[in-house]
Amino acid sequence: MAKKGGDDAAAQNAAQARADEQARQANIRNGTARINALFDGTPVPALTTSSGTPPDLSHAMGGTDSTSATPDPLAGNTFKGFTDDFFKGVGNAYTQYATPQLEDQLADARKQLTYSLDRQHLLNSSARSDLEGTLNKQAGTAQQQIADTALSTENQARNSVAQARSDLINELNTTGDNQQSVSDALSRATALSQPQQFSPLGQLFSNFTSALGTQANAERAQYYSGGTVKAPFNTGLFAPSGSVKVS
Repeated sequence: MAKKGGDDAAAQNAAQARADEQARQANIRNGTARINALFDGTPVPALTTSSGTPPDLSHAMGGTDSTSATPDPLAGNTFKGFTDDFFKGVGNAYTQYATPQLEDQLADARKQLTYSLDRQHLLNSSARSDLEGTLNKQAGTAQQQIADTALSTENQARNSVAQARSDLINELNTTGDNQQSVSDALSRATALSQPQQFSPLGQLFSNFTSALGTQANAERAQYYSGGTVKAPFNTGLFAPSGSVKVS
């Protein structure tokens, strides 16, 4: 009889182990579906208990036996998911942040160029066209850099979200804790959806404006020295009109 009793106990233990594993896998499937739906912005499946059935929340509504209630971590969630529009919005946010800085710096560089030309009465010269062409080329390069950074920022956001989703599902598979993993997923999604902080642009036209000053000094030195000091090249912009040169 003892042997039969032992066999029955072993069979019961094995049956319980199978039931526990089935319940664990059901939790993992439900949690995975809920995490994916949260991140994708699709309808989130109902939370199920370890038995694979929806929880009885009636006790949580003022009843005396609240321990049997299973709170849903996503109850009241309004997050719309990491959609393509979300990621495009990240890239657009960078563009909107950086473009005004580019425009301000470009306007300042143009003022400096105009001032240099006006001092020599060369606002209608061919030199002006050449220098403005150089400045516009640098502005185009800067605009492309902003576009590239916006795309890189968008892709980085996509990678961060993908990594977070993978980490959360790995956590769920390890612990089998549907509620905790889904709660963690909501926290991660909330953090990842916050507006990013961007770094200000550097000085985009410093080479151009500093080159104006360097060339001005070289041409003035050439002018005042009577050609003893040679400028790398002559633009005709910076020889001071009305000045007395050394002869």
